[in-house]
Amino acid sequence: MKLTYKINLLFTFIVTGILLVMSFLIFTLSKQNVENDFRQRLKTRAARTGYLYTVFKNDTTNLLKSLDSTSPPALFNKNVNIYSEDKKILYEYHDDSTSQIIAPDSWFEEAKDNEQSFFVYEQKDVCIYYYPSAEQNFIVVVAAENVSGKEYISDLKRIFLLFVPGAVLFALLAGYLFSRSIVKPIKETIHDVQLITSQNLSHRLFVGKRKDELAMLNNTFNDLLNRLEESFAIQRRFISNASHELSTPLTSVSSQIEVALLHDRSDDDYRKVLGSVLEDVKGLHHLTRNLLEIAKAGTHGAISLDKVRIDEILIKAHTETLKQNPGFKIGLDFPELPENENECQVFGNSHLLHSAIRNIMENGCKYSPDNTVEIRLVFLGNETQLIFLNKSDFIPADEVSNLFEPFYRSNNAEGKPGTGLGLTLTRRIINLHKGQLTVQSDIANGTSFIVTLPTLKK
Repeated sequence: MKLTYKINLLFTFIVTGILLVMSFLIFTLSKQNVENDFRQRLKTRAARTGYLYTVFKNDTTNLLKSLDSTSPPALFNKNVNIYSEDKKILYEYHDDSTSQIIAPDSWFEEAKDNEQSFFVYEQKDVCIYYYPSAEQNFIVVVAAENVSGKEYISDLKRIFLLFVPGAVLFALLAGYLFSRSIVKPIKETIHDVQLITSQNLSHRLFVGKRKDELAMLNNTFNDLLNRLEESFAIQRRFISNASHELSTPLTSVSSQIEVALLHDRSDDDYRKVLGSVLEDVKGLHHLTRNLLEIAKAGTHGAISLDKVRIDEILIKAHTETLKQNPGFKIGLDFPELPENENECQVFGNSHLLHSAIRNIMENGCKYSPDNTVEIRLVFLGNETQLIFLNKSDFIPADEVSNLFEPFYRSNNAEGKPGTGLGLTLTRRIINLHKGQLTVQSDIANGTSFIVTLPTLKK
């Protein structure tokens, strides 16, 4: 069933339920009020009759009949009887349109027990009133038909029988319009989503000026599309650059081998060709390893995370970098270690963090005129910072963001070995550890790479 129909039926069901409950309450309370009002009138008439009977004494019968016959028709088809305690009738009156009432013995017993009682007898409401008097106690019986009350209840019933079905139909129509107004933005969203494909990620969902939950959903979806579009664009650029970077050493290797096989050559020539091919293969191996590291750094679920000490990783990376690159100079500046060991620890993957720190070390030395980089480890309680400072050329602000693009190499990288993937890999690793990698560069102080990682104290 479509959402429009579900909302419509639910709305109609709720409104119908409310109408039925309200109608039942109104009808019940109205009927009860009519009955109570009429019984009060009967009681008042019985009390007044008893009072007049005691006041007028011997003339009571003729006078009461005169009053009953000439009084305004407040009570229709009425009967007025007065009985002594020994059940003898003292006074009797009934309208011409009705017959006399003979009170059964049970009425007298009930009157003595309750002083006043109400019940229905032959479609008439009856009031039995026990009237105490100094001279003689007697029982007054007043019966009448509640014609106006019955007409009022009947009219009220007809109104409800006509009103409730009409109100239900109106609720059904209103519910349909209401559900359409609710579902319309959802249909528009579905239509917009159907226009989005992997080749058309630039389309966005319409939000307008609405500030409801659907607008929030569309905004969230648009943010997701922005990230997907960016990811697809990075992926396309990465694949294009990777294809180019991989084809270059492979082309060089195949070309050198083809040239070497054209003629017989001396052993020295073959050694030179094999040495050149080996260099290209090493470069290809390094490039492939970096590509695999980047792919691994982008897969959160495949990485095991644990508590690691950042100072130990830094010392290990420092030792290995100097061992493989004897010409590099790397200085370490360690402050006093904090008393709380958690300030030295981060939650992460030691292998990836080691790779990221080594990349920054090697880049700092490679692009520094004196192959020197100074590293400071700063403990800030909830965070720890690694500051890598070298004396490289000034990097303009508009080029800083490009440093982390795959295969990007700045102008001063010409002639220096590398694939342009080191900083890309480093930033992904730092982001994976919920850290930040920032770059500051000025002519006087050189370039600083600042790695900020949350510690276990946070």
